[in-house]
Amino acid sequence: MKKLLLGAFALAAVVAVPGVSLAATYAYVNNAGEVMTTEAATANTALATAPGISTHSGVMLIEVTSDPVIGDSVGGV
Repeated sequence: MKKLLLGAFALAAVVAVPGVSLAATYAYVNNAGEVMTTEAATANTALATAPGISTHSGVMLIEVTSDPVIGDSVGGV
């Protein structure tokens, strides 16, 4: 009985803990030619949900959010 009760409490604790965010930061070029960032779980999700992403832009995984490429302008967009 004790094991069953402890197991139930353990299960309740796991369910009560919010899910761990697996989002990563991706850089992309928007329609104005600016390098922007978005957070997503996968690169495909970042491509699909990046606001104002340029037609010819892809996404690049950013390890450090203070990367100097963020905020730069890209010509020819």
